Amino acid sequence: MLRSYPQCEERFRRAGIWVWVLFVLLLLPVGSWGVVWGQGLSSAVKSATGGSPPPADATAAPVVAPPPPVPADPLGRTSPHGTVLGFLRAAEEKDYTKAAKFLDGKRSPEQATELVVQLKYLLDQGLSTSLDDISRSPQKDIEDEHRVTRERIGLLKTPDGEMEVLLDLVKRPGEASIWLFSQETLDRVPEAYSSEHRKDIEDYFPAWSQNIRFLSVPLWRWGTILVYLLMVFLAASLITRAMIWLFRRLFKNRVTASVEESVLALKAPIFCVLGAIMNRAAAGYARTALSRHYWSVVGLILLWVSGAWLLVRITNILVSVWRHRLLLKMQVERATLVSLLGRIFTILVGLVLVLVLLAQAGVNVSAMVAGLGIGGVALALAAQKTLADLFGGLSIVMRGAVRVGDFCQIDGLTGTVEDIGTSSLSLRTLGRSVVSIPNSKVAEVNLENFAMRDQFWLNQTFTLRFDTPHAVVREVLEKIVQLLLAHPEFNKNSARARLINLTPSGPQIEVFAYFRRPGADWAVFLGEQEKIMLQILTIVEEAGSSLAAPIGVVRMEKEKA
Repeated sequence: MLRSYPQCEERFRRAGIWVWVLFVLLLLPVGSWGVVWGQGLSSAVKSATGGSPPPADATAAPVVAPPPPVPADPLGRTSPHGTVLGFLRAAEEKDYTKAAKFLDGKRSPEQATELVVQLKYLLDQGLSTSLDDISRSPQKDIEDEHRVTRERIGLLKTPDGEMEVLLDLVKRPGEASIWLFSQETLDRVPEAYSSEHRKDIEDYFPAWSQNIRFLSVPLWRWGTILVYLLMVFLAASLITRAMIWLFRRLFKNRVTASVEESVLALKAPIFCVLGAIMNRAAAGYARTALSRHYWSVVGLILLWVSGAWLLVRITNILVSVWRHRLLLKMQVERATLVSLLGRIFTILVGLVLVLVLLAQAGVNVSAMVAGLGIGGVALALAAQKTLADLFGGLSIVMRGAVRVGDFCQIDGLTGTVEDIGTSSLSLRTLGRSVVSIPNSKVAEVNLENFAMRDQFWLNQTFTLRFDTPHAVVREVLEKIVQLLLAHPEFNKNSARARLINLTPSGPQIEVFAYFRRPGADWAVFLGEQEKIMLQILTIVEEAGSSLAAPIGVVRMEKEKA
């Protein structure tokens, strides 16, 4: 299409600010890696140049070998969270011997088994602290007011009052320091257990449903889980349908059909978000502490994933609507920029989701990033091409070099730009194939954009017969100029027809002019050029001449009377 191409620096100044912010954010982790890289590089240079510390004095004392590393605890008792979770898992599996290893003090197997059952029952009734909030650090929580070797994990409500649940840090020679349930807490467990009014729901189910277990869970519990999931599914489905129905009633005849279809596409993520919220809310009514923990974690993960899914869908709808409005205003550059920024935002949402899921799994994301070291530098170098393509795409869109829908020639390939992504540009060639060109390469090679020309160039050269009289040549030239000047869409300052050469075949004439029509494309120009060329042939024939035949062609004519 024909349109003027204004300067883009001021036009995209605000978008450029976002590009620099993204660039700075990407360089922040690389700066921390550079410190580690610099330390490793200085050590390597020192060893390569022969720089070594001075030899030790012969009379110096022999170097004492460091003590062997302390083996890790196989039961995962190195943190309060690991102790509580490990105890609940062992007790849930009825492995009382293993569960007793999480209790401080010595007692007979019968007493240990009875104490494990009682403590698990009290924890199942409800701990004031969620298992996710219990410290995962091997060291004591600095916010706890107890002594350094003691951790308070929460309170248990009993008919006799509240009871503190305490863990003690036990240090044994040659072994890792472990956290165990405090003897002070265990001494109060039998009394608190005896004051509880116990109602075992499992007694209402047949014995075979209690004996049959799958993944250490009785069969009757699997049945209740199935009924619970069915209820959540039905409730979420009904609420989702009600929300879609309400949207249709409120916005009937107010939005386009495409927008309505896009909103209907939100049905699946909305359903998942509602299901996650219900699952998260109902997790507190689970029978055991371990079940509450698992259902809470599942609900939280599902909520993060479905929330990210819903956010991406809503972003796509907003980008589509905004881009459509910009295209209606003929703002193609901004429409392309909006599409690219929408994709970058989608990638950022995915990265944040991955980091959140890693943190939810117990991974220390900050320590993981800080501990990348030389591996992080290698990762940054490996991602150098990806970053080059990303910023290359932003550069292309920012300076308006090419837009979606433009017909252009890139590195010898001619076609229409169908898409400008975060990594590559898709070009639909004249053979209807699609070629993907990396954005970094597009930013480097010569790019000819035919859609940005303000005028079409009409340039034709033809030769008259060698025996054409000069008066006829002059007549042809004058009539061609008159033809071009009479056309309202040809630039009168550029329109000309000149005799440029005398060849053995005859006088050679060049027709030169610029065609301009707002909104015209290449097909429109070809149609107008065809009309001009046919009229030029008519002028030549009416003047009594014709086009010269190629050299070597013998032409036989009747001699004129």
